[in-house]
Amino acid sequence: MSNANAAPMVDVSHLAQTARSLVWALRRFGEREAGLSRLPQSEIEVLRALEESPGSTVSEIARFLGLQSSNVSTTVRSLVGRGLLEKRADPDDGRSHRLYQTAVARSNNRAIDDMWVRGVRRLMEEMSPEEAAKLAEAAPLLARLGSLSTD
Repeated sequence: MSNANAAPMVDVSHLAQTARSLVWALRRFGEREAGLSRLPQSEIEVLRALEESPGSTVSEIARFLGLQSSNVSTTVRSLVGRGLLEKRADPDDGRSHRLYQTAVARSNNRAIDDMWVRGVRRLMEEMSPEEAAKLAEAAPLLARLGSLSTD
């Protein structure tokens, strides 16, 4: 289906390339700036999923991330071993476990969030007021980019 208001393809390509570069440049910003150990991307994704949906099962996380349950299970074992996740028996199904971030993981999340706020504030302070306003106004559109799915 064609949209008469769609951006020219060259603009879409430029935006996509810029978004990709931005993701790569920012991927480790919070962890690095907060002085936290580097985690594999799969572990970061599982932690983020559990931040959004605490108490999820391995199967639920796998569906949410579009991954195989066996891969998520391996990642969960690693995170439990690092002390970042805990498994609790599901009160409704003794065969299943619910997953939760530990206090250490929650503290790390807060440190990363704080680093992001300071980093963005520092960047915006270097901008003209007009540029800073444009960037702030773009936040809802950037959030939509962040909702891209592999479905």
